[in-house]
Amino acid sequence: MAVEELSEQRNLIHSAVANLKQNTDTQKCQAISQQIDQINKQRQKQLDQTQESLQQLSRQLQSTRSRVDTSKAQREQKSHTETMRDLEQERQQTRSLISEEEEKQKELSMQIKELEEQLSKVDERVEEQVLPDEQVLRLQILRGLGVEPLANAQTGLVEKARVWTADSASVVDVRDAQEPPHQVAAKLWDLCT
Repeated sequence: MAVEELSEQRNLIHSAVANLKQNTDTQKCQAISQQIDQINKQRQKQLDQTQESLQQLSRQLQSTRSRVDTSKAQREQKSHTETMRDLEQERQQTRSLISEEEEKQKELSMQIKELEEQLSKVDERVEEQVLPDEQVLRLQILRGLGVEPLANAQTGLVEKARVWTADSASVVDVRDAQEPPHQVAAKLWDLCT
């Protein structure tokens, strides 16, 4: 019977070990299940926090957008107002420039009238001071022959004459008091021909 007892004891030990193994496996499963539950709870908590943060950020974004839209509208309205003000300033400047130019034009036209009056007076004086017709004809003939009268800058009188020929140019002193005017004219005629 000893063998039977031993086998019975062995069976009891095996069943106890099996029970113990099942108990430890169950305990391990329960521990793992508890850890999974804790992880799920933490995960849900983090998801809730993240969801709440996202909602808060969404509200902040909406408020920021509304502020930006408001400030943008204000800027656009301000820029429109500034643009209109700038255009008005440009219009005023243009008007002032136009009026200045019109005043300058009036002044210039008055100056032109004054200068025309002075010119007409000078023309009248020149007409009064014109040489007699005979002397004008002589000068025209002499110039036609190539004789250029040279006046003294200080006195304004003709003192010399330059005779232009095809070959050269000669200067003749016409102040020579010893020669009568007809000899000077003959001398000039000879130089011209």
